[in-house]
Amino acid sequence: MPRSLIKLALEGTAEARQRLFAQLSELVIGNIDEWTDRELAIFSEVIIRLYDAGSARDRARLAQKLSTQTNLPVDLARRIAEDEVAVAVPVLASCPVFGQEDLLDLADRLDMPHLQVLARRTDLSPEISDAIAARGDLPVHRILAGNQEIRLSRETTLTLLKHAAEDTVLREDLALRSDLSPAVCRALMPLVDDEAKKRLHRMIEGALSQDQLEQIARLKALRREFGSALETTDMALLWQEAEQKDITVNELMIMLLQDGRLDHAMELLSARGRIAQTPFKDAVFNGKQELVLKTAAKAGLDIATFALFAKVRCDHLKVPSVQGSEWTASYRKHLEAAAKQSRCGDFQANRGSRKGRSAGDRGTRPTAL
Repeated sequence: MPRSLIKLALEGTAEARQRLFAQLSELVIGNIDEWTDRELAIFSEVIIRLYDAGSARDRARLAQKLSTQTNLPVDLARRIAEDEVAVAVPVLASCPVFGQEDLLDLADRLDMPHLQVLARRTDLSPEISDAIAARGDLPVHRILAGNQEIRLSRETTLTLLKHAAEDTVLREDLALRSDLSPAVCRALMPLVDDEAKKRLHRMIEGALSQDQLEQIARLKALRREFGSALETTDMALLWQEAEQKDITVNELMIMLLQDGRLDHAMELLSARGRIAQTPFKDAVFNGKQELVLKTAAKAGLDIATFALFAKVRCDHLKVPSVQGSEWTASYRKHLEAAAKQSRCGDFQANRGSRKGRSAGDRGTRPTAL
């Protein structure tokens, strides 16, 4: 180490420490590619000890020079990322040494200006973008929506969609994304201009699977075969005729909902879900979500059919379409929980059956002579 640095280290004053930070930084970044990993690790330990003594100008210069180093010690990278945002930007935005756990830790702790920078990174996993969206304010949400290099989770997309109804910039950025589900595209359509509507419509068409295309074709065929029978207002009679033609409750519900017949769809759903019409309709119109979810599950509605039901309800009540997406998400969780509970019940039943057989086997086993 040069004598001048040793002298500054021994002096120990605030001014000397500041000069020591500046000169050490210049010593390293001047020929950084020549330093070994071990030498950088030692430098990192020293510079972290001196970090608070460095001037903002010297810290910013250090951050800029180190931000692209693939062998930068992560402790120093983290210390710079936690600095005031004007200093932290280059490291926080693109430093390659941060793992996903490091980024998640930063997303959970840093303030809004830092989160705005973090949200621009191109290596954010859905888990990290979830954390950023959960803590972030409107500017952070706009940046996440506009970050086309990352894939957003369904939960984060729904969070952004909820706020997009009130913010033009956010919904325009969100509408430009390529990872939107058909349900989100449909929810966005009433909020955007004609050009964006066309783009979202193309995304919906491109997202249709072979199974969905086959379902569309079958529904068209059923309409031709069912003919005038579909026009009846007697849902009990309509269901009888549907069963005779092997039409499922999901198919019949979709046809009713496509025709805008929400009242008739609710009558069918209450009958198949074994609940009186009056309390069920009250639950639908007054947002008593739990009763609606239980009835739909009892009736055997799949998620896609329930999503259409939730959308038509929103249209009928003139409430934000994002509420339909939220209901659909809750229905998915309801079905998953019911399936999990069913599997646990089957396991316990099988376990009890095995115990019964074991006891029986022991009873018939011959005794030793």
